[in-house]
Amino acid sequence: MNNKSKYFLCLAVIVLIVGVGIGSYAYTDYRNNKEAVKRVSTLAYGETVDEKTAVETQQDVVITEDNAASNTAKVKAAAVEKASKTTVDVKNLQKANPDIFAWINVPGTVIDYPIAQHPTDDTYYLKHGPEGLKSSHGCPFIEVCDSKTMQDYITVVYGHNMNDGSMFAGLHKFEDKKFLNEHREITVTTADHVLTYKIFAAVMYSDAYIPYYYDDTVKTDRSAFIKSLGTDIVPKRSIILDDEKVGADKKLIVLSTCDKKLRSNRFLVVGVLKQIDGVDVKTK
Repeated sequence: MNNKSKYFLCLAVIVLIVGVGIGSYAYTDYRNNKEAVKRVSTLAYGETVDEKTAVETQQDVVITEDNAASNTAKVKAAAVEKASKTTVDVKNLQKANPDIFAWINVPGTVIDYPIAQHPTDDTYYLKHGPEGLKSSHGCPFIEVCDSKTMQDYITVVYGHNMNDGSMFAGLHKFEDKKFLNEHREITVTTADHVLTYKIFAAVMYSDAYIPYYYDDTVKTDRSAFIKSLGTDIVPKRSIILDDEKVGADKKLIVLSTCDKKLRSNRFLVVGVLKQIDGVDVKTK
């Protein structure tokens, strides 16, 4: 074997080793994240559901006469799942990680995760999972400038757009208007309250850093942010529904993730607070 052949053979071996290493790391990271999410989900929802609660929620599971007999087990399973996700134990989650202060659920997507806030480092949960361990998946989080009560006028929740479809990758489903119209609700559970939001916008936004450009303690800034959802965007990849009147007196949640093609942009799903603990929110 001549020197040239030896060189290319060595190069191929090196590339193979590097490739295997990267693949192994990616798989391990994926597996570890999946297991971590499963653990915190168990802490949030618990492992079992009271039979009485499951029976009471069966009436909310819609079936037809044709499939009623054959799908009894499926109906019960669906009812159990629905019942299990009516209460989130945030205080129990904080035993695993005191930085967790809330849980977010977006029906129709896999977004069913804790929300964290690091006390000093706003970038911490870009590279750490829900248990505070190193992870490329990170964990949905808010910055120190936002209140953990979720009662600011504009609360931005950040999450990665992962290739495996986890974290906030599911937000891109809202680029489909039909999907958006059929999935309008966001639920955030804190230790004290259950907050229900109604989605009214899904937009490919600019790279503007929202807390810097818009001070949500100032009414004119809140109005300017709402206006920017119709102007500071990529129109072809943005949807704003006009059935919800949103003004500066409304409290908003902004779910923010990146886009794989428009790297300098952020994709936002924006909802307005409608209920606290099932009671309609009254604005001033």
